[in-house]
Amino acid sequence: MSQTIEEFTADLASAAPTPGGGSTAALVGALSSALGEMVGHIRQDKLDEPRLTELIAEMTVSRTKMISLIQEDESAFETFTAALKLPKETEEQKDKRAAEMLHGLIVAAQPPLQIAQTATKILHQLDEMKEYSSKSLLSDIGSGTALAEAALKASVLNVYENTRMMKDKDQAASLNKITDETLADGLKISESLYPAMQKAARGENV
Repeated sequence: MSQTIEEFTADLASAAPTPGGGSTAALVGALSSALGEMVGHIRQDKLDEPRLTELIAEMTVSRTKMISLIQEDESAFETFTAALKLPKETEEQKDKRAAEMLHGLIVAAQPPLQIAQTATKILHQLDEMKEYSSKSLLSDIGSGTALAEAALKASVLNVYENTRMMKDKDQAASLNKITDETLADGLKISESLYPAMQKAARGENV
């Protein structure tokens, strides 16, 4: 992603088909991972913990993946829109268009699914990072959790939007199952981690 925040949000606000919800979810996910990395880097000088160094590196991978998915989501959507433009005058053209549309929808569903999976991974990483955090940094763990959960919830909606339009219902059901499981896994973490970080920020016992 080479755009500035101003450029990206201006494009997002426009009537252009991309960027959209998937790319936005990926950006939010990258920010969530960056917050976790920040906590790790601040604590790294104070703690002699090899696992902390590993965890920071893992979160860097997650952030980098999210950044790449911003563009991947836009490109994948263009595969589907290209199929929509195919001619549909003859039966042969209709069959080809239908096949290309299914292919386009499958392709378009992959980036948001990967965003959801990466957001869930980030939630697990934040849950582990809290063990190395100081009290004053737990609010950043909580903020990262809120952002990762938002990225997860936003991205799964984009998967479902693609599967809803698929004529191949078995393919749609398979993708929905993976997405449902990913969502449940991530929410299991965030629904316990965020309230705990909220209490910590308020100075209450966790």
